[in-house]
Amino acid sequence: MPKASDVLKSNLPYEFVAVGVVWTVVAVGLGLALVLWPALTCYVAGLLLKFLPSERITWPWAVSSAVLGLLVSAFQVYAAIPFVSSTFSLVGAETLIGFVVFSLVHLLLLYFGYSPVGKPAK
Repeated sequence: MPKASDVLKSNLPYEFVAVGVVWTVVAVGLGLALVLWPALTCYVAGLLLKFLPSERITWPWAVSSAVLGLLVSAFQVYAAIPFVSSTFSLVGAETLIGFVVFSLVHLLLLYFGYSPVGKPAK
């Protein structure tokens, strides 16, 4: 039975596209143009990982895409902190929790996207 990390690493292109879809939903739902950049880079990373996994640009692009998503998520957490203790505390708390979770997702993408899929040991 394969380990969870092997399954996550083998499905990395689909994970990047799924994260790109979530970024697109956030961009449309919140009306934030800033979060379209991580969506675009995640889509491109997913396509590169799927169709050109051995090219020189693929793995640096995937890592950079994960870092960009992590930085934008961290910025959104920073921007939501003042709202937690204001009149908009419910919205601020939901935004804060959502982007903290999304930051953790990007950390996982960064971890699994940092090196290409290796050959299984015999």
